[in-house]
Amino acid sequence: MTQLVFGIDMIRRTAGPVSDAVYGLVRVTDSRVESEERDLTFPRLLHLIETERPALIAAGSLQDIAPDNAALFRLTDSLPYGTRLVRIIGRDPAVSLSRAAEKYNLRFDKSNRMETAKISALIASFGGGEEVRIFGPETTLTVSFAHSRIRTHQNRRARRLLGPVMSVSRKIEADLLANGLMFVSTLSRSFRGDRVARFTVSAARHEVPVTSGRVGGVRIHVSGTRSENPEFIPLTAKPPYLIVGIDPGTTVGIAALDLDGDLVRLSSSRALGQAEIISAILEAGRPVLIATDKAEMPFAVEKVRRAFSAVAWTPGKDVLIKEKYELAEGYDFANDHERDALSAAVSAYRSYANKFDSVLKRVPPGTDIDPVRAGIIRGMPLEQILESLRHPKDLPDEPVIIEEEPVPDEKDERIQRLEEAVAKLRKLVGSLSEEVEVKDKAIAALQKRLVLERDERETKILSSEEITSREEELVQVKKALRKEERRSKTLRVRLDRMKHFISLQAGDGCTALKVLQLLAKDHVKSLDDEMGVGEEDILYVLTIDGWGRSVIRDLAEAKIGAVILPRLTFQRAQSQHLIEEFRDADIPILDGANLSPRVKGKIGVVDTAAFASALADWKATQDVYKNEKKIGEIRGMVEEYQVERVKDVLEKGIDPSLVFEVERPKPEIRFAPPAPEKPSAVFRPKPVPPAEKPAPAETPVSRPAVKPVQKPVQKPVQKPAPKPAPVRPVPPAPKPAPKKEAPKKSAPQKRPEAGSAEKILFGVLSEYREERKKELKK
Repeated sequence: MTQLVFGIDMIRRTAGPVSDAVYGLVRVTDSRVESEERDLTFPRLLHLIETERPALIAAGSLQDIAPDNAALFRLTDSLPYGTRLVRIIGRDPAVSLSRAAEKYNLRFDKSNRMETAKISALIASFGGGEEVRIFGPETTLTVSFAHSRIRTHQNRRARRLLGPVMSVSRKIEADLLANGLMFVSTLSRSFRGDRVARFTVSAARHEVPVTSGRVGGVRIHVSGTRSENPEFIPLTAKPPYLIVGIDPGTTVGIAALDLDGDLVRLSSSRALGQAEIISAILEAGRPVLIATDKAEMPFAVEKVRRAFSAVAWTPGKDVLIKEKYELAEGYDFANDHERDALSAAVSAYRSYANKFDSVLKRVPPGTDIDPVRAGIIRGMPLEQILESLRHPKDLPDEPVIIEEEPVPDEKDERIQRLEEAVAKLRKLVGSLSEEVEVKDKAIAALQKRLVLERDERETKILSSEEITSREEELVQVKKALRKEERRSKTLRVRLDRMKHFISLQAGDGCTALKVLQLLAKDHVKSLDDEMGVGEEDILYVLTIDGWGRSVIRDLAEAKIGAVILPRLTFQRAQSQHLIEEFRDADIPILDGANLSPRVKGKIGVVDTAAFASALADWKATQDVYKNEKKIGEIRGMVEEYQVERVKDVLEKGIDPSLVFEVERPKPEIRFAPPAPEKPSAVFRPKPVPPAEKPAPAETPVSRPAVKPVQKPVQKPVQKPAPKPAPVRPVPPAPKPAPKKEAPKKSAPQKRPEAGSAEKILFGVLSEYREERKKELKK
C-alpha cells in the first residue's frame, strides 16, 4: 500500500514565535524520496498537509515545531483525519537522530537541515519513531451553517440553514456508525437562531473519521479533549530482540541486552519458577539468544531456552570470578547473581560483535538492522535474511513451553531432587500458613464476639428510658444555666454602670453624662445596650465623622436631653451644617468649651449650673432660629406669589408700572430698605387711607419723580422686592385738581385704569390669604 510520509525540519528560525520560522519539507513514498521543498512558512506547511493529507508527519524533534504542550495541541488538532504526528528522537538524550539512523544503516550530514528532514521521513516510513497522541478519549463534532453576507428572505434562509446542516449531520452519523463508534448527537440553536448539530463521540481524536472544514456551505469543527500529558506510542509494536543471560539457583539472576549492547533489564529474585522467568523476560522483549556463565548449560536454563526457541550460548570453560568482574565493569549490579547473569550476556554479545560490524557493510541502506542481527545469531545466511525481510512471515509472539524434558545427568538429578525437596517444603509452609490463617480467623471471631458482648452489656445499662430522659433533661438544664449565667453577668455589669451613673447624677452641683465615641448608628446602639439611651439623657459625643440624618432622627425619637461636643468638634459641626440639623430636630447641641466636662470611660460629669445656663441660651436662640425660619418661609412664599401675580397682571393686559405707581405714592419710600421684621404688612386687606398726610403741593412733585423711575421699577418684578403699600391713592387725587397746571392734566386720565388694577390686585391677594390660612390650619 502506497504511504505518503512528510519529513519536516526547521531551516531558519526568527526571533518571533515558532509560527514565523521557515521549514523544509521532504516527501517520501514507499521508502523512496519523491520531492523536497525549502523555505516554507508554517501556514504554508499546514496548507500542504491539509491538501495532500500524508499518512505520517515525521519530525526529528518536537521542539522545532511545538515548543510546549499548547502548541503541540494546536498542531495536532489542525491535522486531518488519518494523518499522524511522529517523533524520531525521544526524551532520552542518549538516543540521537544519528543513533536512530544507524539502526536502519543510514548515513546523513548532520549540518544539513534538509538531510535531517529526509532521514526523519525515511525512518518513519521504515516503522521507526513514536506516534504523538495528546487527545483524550472523547471528541466533539460541531456542524453549523457557514454564514454568508447575502441577505435572503427569512423563510428561505431558514430552509437554507436547516437542509444542509441536517444532510451533513446524517452523513457524519453514518460514518460514525460504520466505524463502530459510540456517540451522542444533539440538535440545538445558536444565538443567531441557526441550527447546530453536535456529536459527542467516545473515541480519541485520531479515531474519528471526520476532518474539520467546510462542505457545501456547512462548517464542520472537530475538537478533541486535551489530555494532561501527551502519549508516545511506538509505530512498530514488535518487541526488541534481546540477548539474555541467566544465573539459575535459589536466587535467579536475569540480565537482558539489546543487539546494540545496551542494558535493558537487570534483576534478581528468589524462588522463581520457569513460568515466572519467562514472564520476566517477555516484559523486556523477545530473546534471540540465551547465555550462561557455565561451560555446560544448566537444565533450568535449557528449559527456558527451549521455551523461546532461542540460540544457546556457553563459554568454552566456566568463567572465573575475576573475568566476571571485568565483563560487568561499567554496569551497576546489586549482588553476585546479577553479576553472573550480566557477565554471561556481555560475553555472548562480544562474541557476535565482529560479525555484526561486517554484516552492516553488506546490508543495503534503509534495512532494519535488528532482524538482520537476529538472523546472523540464528546462523542464517545474509541473502536469506534479506529475502525474509522483503517477504516477512508472521512469527508467534508468545513462546511455546515444551513439556518434553531431556534425559538428565547426575547433576541434573541432584538439582531435581533438591527442587522436589524445595517443593515439599513449600507445600509444608503452605499448609502451616493455612493453619495459622485459620487460627487467626478464630481469634478474630472471638475478639469480635467479646466486643459484641461488651457492647450489649453497655447497651442494656444505657437503654433505660429513665436514665436517658434524665440525661437529656440534664443537658437542657445545663445549657439553660450557662445561658442564664452569661445573661446575669451582662446584666450585672450594666447594673454596676447604671449605679455609678446614678451616683454621679445624685452628686451636688454635677450632672452625669453618657459618653458616645462616634456619632454613628452602631455606636448609639452599643451605648443603648450597655447603659441605655433614654429621655432627658445628656450625651457627650467625642467625634462626628460619618454622621447622618438617620442618627439624628434616632436621637430625636429617644427624646434625649442634650448633646455636648468638644470645642474642636463643635467647630467642625458648624462647618458641616450639623448644628442646623440638630436645631431642625429640636435637640439641644452645646459647645463643651464653656462647660468643661470631665469624662472617665463611658461616663462623665458636667457642672449643673453651667449646663443649665448653656441650655437656656440655646433655647433662646432656638426660638429666634424658628422665627427666622418661619419668616424666611413666608418671605419665600410672598416673593413667589408676587412673581406669579405680576405674570397674571401682564396676562390681563395691565401695565405693571401703573400698579407699582399706585402702590408707592411717595417716591422716598421706594428707596428705603424693607423692614424684615414686619413682612405681614404686605397681607393687610384694608389699609388706612393717608388722607391727612399728602398735601396738595406734594402731589405734583410725586408724579414727575415716578416717571423716570419706571425702568428700575421693572427690576423688582423679577426680584419680588417691592411690597404693595396699603395706601389708597384715589382720595388725594381730586384735591390738587383746582391747583394743577395745564401740563399736569394727564394724571386724571390714569386714575380709572389704576383703580381697576388695584381692585384686581386686592382680589387676588384676598384669595391667596384664604388659601394660606387653610394650609396653616392643616
